[in-house]
Amino acid sequence: MKVTYTIALADIKAAQRLAARQTLGSRISSVLLNIVVPIGAVLGLVLGPFLHLTDRSPQFLLIAIAGFELFLIYLSIAVPISRFSQIRKSFKRLYPPNRTDRTFSIDIDDERILSAMPGFAEAKFFWTAIVAFVQDDKVTMLYTSKTNFLMFPTSALSRDQRLELSQLAARNIARKEK
Repeated sequence: MKVTYTIALADIKAAQRLAARQTLGSRISSVLLNIVVPIGAVLGLVLGPFLHLTDRSPQFLLIAIAGFELFLIYLSIAVPISRFSQIRKSFKRLYPPNRTDRTFSIDIDDERILSAMPGFAEAKFFWTAIVAFVQDDKVTMLYTSKTNFLMFPTSALSRDQRLELSQLAARNIARKEK
């Protein structure tokens, strides 16, 4: 099966979200950084003035609470900016200035996976190099290691190709595990 596609910024974002849902550790990290820390920062800002500490409160306690609140505020701002910056960098790396053709292709069969940027680069992977296959409605990912993957939009596949790819992955990844 050969598929030709282009990658949009939304596809990179979808791949990052799908990758973040793959392990328990990344799920917990995502919830902490995206939900708990911003809520803690807002609560600290809102409730801080109402939680008056007495004049007898040790100075180091006041400094520690203020420092912790500043740290939460910093994380609440820095994490989304960093994520946005990293996704934009990943997207820009896909399309270097001297590359005029924005299409990619991936050719998958029982023996190997050939990923190509026509006229620019290509990579060949045998199924023994693929450690996992993950797919949702937006993006399809073939992991070559715990953190590296080949990705392409699921919308580039027809219903039959999607089924064929799932069967190929199940057959070849299961064969490797035996």
